[in-house]
Amino acid sequence: MKRRIKLTIAYDGSNYKGWQIQNPTKEMPEGNVPTIQGMLTLAIKKLLKDEDVQIIGASRTDSGVHAKGNVAVFDTESTIPPENFPFAINSFLPEDIRVTKAEDVSLDFNPRFVPHKKTYEYRIDNSRIPSPIERLYSYNYSYTLDIMKMQKAADYLVGEHDFRSFVNPDSQVFEHGGDAVREIYSVEVLCENTVYNRISDRLEGEAGSGNDKSGDKHHNSTEICIRISGNGFLYHMIRIIVGTLLQVGNGKLNPEDIVTIMEERDRTKAGPTVPAKGLCLMELIYPEN
Repeated sequence: MKRRIKLTIAYDGSNYKGWQIQNPTKEMPEGNVPTIQGMLTLAIKKLLKDEDVQIIGASRTDSGVHAKGNVAVFDTESTIPPENFPFAINSFLPEDIRVTKAEDVSLDFNPRFVPHKKTYEYRIDNSRIPSPIERLYSYNYSYTLDIMKMQKAADYLVGEHDFRSFVNPDSQVFEHGGDAVREIYSVEVLCENTVYNRISDRLEGEAGSGNDKSGDKHHNSTEICIRISGNGFLYHMIRIIVGTLLQVGNGKLNPEDIVTIMEERDRTKAGPTVPAKGLCLMELIYPEN
């Protein structure tokens, strides 16, 4: 009897050309370049041997983007218990891709089209000398950043808006007549350094005193995480949002400029697209199946 298996997948995207299989053929169904979907297809085909496996993914992460909680489904007639699938599939995968969970879902469950909440994190190494340990998973940005202004700017993004200014014009959504209206549930600018948090509190208390503590702020705010949740994101949307927030943080833009940028609906008005390596898909939350 046919069943549909939902997989939760974690991966280091450094060595892959994104999620989606590129240029598949009958002889090479996993495509002609390494992708996450391609490697999963190959692994599941090896496990299930004669079955024709078609994997449907929820989020088509770009080249170099990482994930802790992407979701995909495939159909099978195998009787393998769902809790055994992660171990079985992982035995055929490279160590930078892992299935962390598997469960049975209804045959009509499509992870792309069932409404769900997506949460991404973008990590910034704000030190003057980039960390060799974090170099594959964060973007080194050494300029002094005002975290409070970045958060104020981020708050303007929350809600349902037309995000055309924050989307790569090459997005296939536009080619197929779609729009750039999306809803963002929350944007948090987090400093993962307790020393910075204490200094930040002190700075806020001393506002207007004339004391310049920007050096303290710079040296102690070494790890910054921008966490964004919403109902969907477009091509390069998060990376452009982060690039724009960084311009607010370094003083090139004011927090209120975010409103004008959205109203312009012009990609050239927003900030640069930051590198993919700092971005990680954290989780996709679905209603109960």
